[in-house]
Amino acid sequence: MNKFLTFILVLISAFTYGCSSSGSSKPLNVATGPVIASISPTSGGYGTMITINGSNFGVVQSTSLVSYAGVTVTPSSWSDTQIALVLPDNAPNNGNFVVVVGGVYSNSSVPFSLGGPVISYISPASGLPGSEVTISGQYFGTQNSGTYVTFNYTTATIKNWNNNIITCVVLEFANSQANSVSVVVWLDAYRYSNSYSFNITQPSIESVNPNTDNIGARITLTGQAFGQTQGTITVDGVTAQIISWSDKSVQFRIPKIYSGAGNKTIAMTVSGRQTNSSINVAAPSVTNYAQATTPISNGNRITIYGDYFGAAGDIDSDRSVELRDEDNKLYSPAVTWSDTALYFDWPVSNDLFGTQTVYITITVGGLSYTFQVTAE
Repeated sequence: MNKFLTFILVLISAFTYGCSSSGSSKPLNVATGPVIASISPTSGGYGTMITINGSNFGVVQSTSLVSYAGVTVTPSSWSDTQIALVLPDNAPNNGNFVVVVGGVYSNSSVPFSLGGPVISYISPASGLPGSEVTISGQYFGTQNSGTYVTFNYTTATIKNWNNNIITCVVLEFANSQANSVSVVVWLDAYRYSNSYSFNITQPSIESVNPNTDNIGARITLTGQAFGQTQGTITVDGVTAQIISWSDKSVQFRIPKIYSGAGNKTIAMTVSGRQTNSSINVAAPSVTNYAQATTPISNGNRITIYGDYFGAAGDIDSDRSVELRDEDNKLYSPAVTWSDTALYFDWPVSNDLFGTQTVYITITVGGLSYTFQVTAE
């Protein structure tokens, strides 16, 4: 028994000596799991490119993953010491990044502060309700049911939305005469952008051409900020027919009014904003007349000269010539019209002996001019 124990001790001594004679032994490195050393930047918004620096991430991603505040993020690149990713727009407000490698979680002591959207500028810087504008900035994310843009707390219609650019249509506001409004981009009820000022352009009439004309005449207004969306025109409170509409020029016809000839107010209303000018609404007037034969008699042609009879196409169905003789008999001849002259064949039969007075009334759009001639 003693010999056997001695033999065992000799073997152990020999093994120990052999190991020590071959050099010092090296301890086995055991992996400690992924470690996050720093994050750059430490704050930002949706779409921010983020770099996570550290160690033990693994050379390739494989089944490893990275998350922010519990939301898994898809990295754009992965190495043993660095991970790059873009912050998605489904991330919560604030939280920590965590790297998971082989089921082992990293430290999560380096927080990231998620900021709201930022408006850098709006183009154009001014416009009317109904106009399309582009909002440029960052951290807008992608459009969803909770995202919207307000102009003075009135929600705009969105045309396009991405992380850096939003295109929308300006709508009407509660204060229709406001000179400027506040624009805000909302991601939800708690995350919203800085307030950016947007100027509301006021329409302005600079010229009325012509500034005097008959009812039914075509009038051209020139000016600024009429908008591309057609508004309304009234003359003396009566709505006018719009012929054409652009941002700097509008054509309309003078409507039939009931307050007589004279200076009348033109009111243009564009997206709730009003600008005024004036026009002189003229009744027809006669300067002279001529007849084919003397004296005037039945069947002879008579030509009447004057102004504001109405140009072709003005209001052909609302102008007339009426004759009344001394027997109070009325005649309505067929008339050929121009704005400054008209002619017709004399319809009055002289049943009286000698001469008689005939009253001629020219009516354009309800406004009339009456004069008398002597006929045989």
